[in-house]
Amino acid sequence: MLKDIILFIKYPYTAGTIGTIWLGSAILMALNSGLDAADIVIINMFATIILAAIGFSGREG
Repeated sequence: MLKDIILFIKYPYTAGTIGTIWLGSAILMALNSGLDAADIVIINMFATIILAAIGFSGREG
């Protein structure tokens, strides 16, 4: 029952991929101060939306 409610348990690979993208970007911004944070966040947002649409659209059956 809990797996039907909580997405990160039901789809751990998608959630892990999205988390890795955001953590990797945070590390990259910490190491390189010349990067524009707004551009990185916008890119991450679009990547997250695309991955979530594909990965969290579980098909029953």
